[in-house]
Parts: sequence; C-alpha cells; structure tokens
Amino acid sequence: MGQIKNDQLLIAIRQVLKELRAKTNLVQGHIITDISESNKVVINLGRIETTGNVTTPTLFVLCEYYGISLSDFFARVEEIDKGLKIKKKK
Repeated sequence: MGQIKNDQLLIAIRQVLKELRAKTNLVQGHIITDISESNKVVINLGRIETTGNVTTPTLFVLCEYYGISLSDFFARVEEIDKGLKIKKKK
C-alpha cells in the first residue's frame, strides 16, 4: 500500500515553518543546534522546509521551539490555503 500524499498540505506546512523561522531571524543551523541540544535529537530542518514532510513528533518539537501550539500551527496552515479548511457536515 502507498502513502497518502497531499501536496497542497505539504506546501502550506512548509510555508508556515519558514514563516516561523523568519520571525526568529535565525538560520536553520542555529535552530537545529538548539533543538538537538535540548531534545537529544537531530532534525533535518532543510529537508522539512523544502518538502513540508514532517513527522508529528518533530512538528511538535518545532512548534514547542517556536512557542506555538499545534492547533495554532494548523490554523495558520488553513489561513495560508483556504482549500485545506474542512467544511463541517450539517
């Protein structure tokens, strides 16, 4: 079986991650070092920001680093691409 892939979602995720990093005025290497020292993990931020493909635990660590909740992160994803907002069934 193959993986489910949603390019529209991945593009919005990487845009939000790039936005968050831009607000910190930090380069990828600095963030990677901070995260690896505090969480004892190594992430490939360049790959994540290029592809938007990120695991949920890694996304949680990144959100924690940037000081944003997962719900606020995904709300921003929906703001960037209105087509990702799920319409509630009546």
